[in-house]
Amino acid sequence: MEIKVVKKVLDANNEIAMQNRKMFSEKGVFTLNMMSSPGSGKTSILEQTLPMIAPEIKAAVIVGNICTTNDAMRIAATGIPAVQVNKDEF
Repeated sequence: MEIKVVKKVLDANNEIAMQNRKMFSEKGVFTLNMMSSPGSGKTSILEQTLPMIAPEIKAAVIVGNICTTNDAMRIAATGIPAVQVNKDEF
């Protein structure tokens, strides 16, 4: 049996990402997407780095942890604004 794929599943995501990139570029906003496995040190890196750059660079963090708000609370404790998205209590 052959299944023909006529539309990529992530087309909608790609379109939104393209719109976001354009908007950020037009507004002169630098964005960084940090993704890695749980426990790899992403939040620890941000906790150490953001307070060092904050006096000169306005920064904020969007946290996409689906299990807890712990990472967003850790970032917010540094004085850097943090917003939690994709929160789902299991």
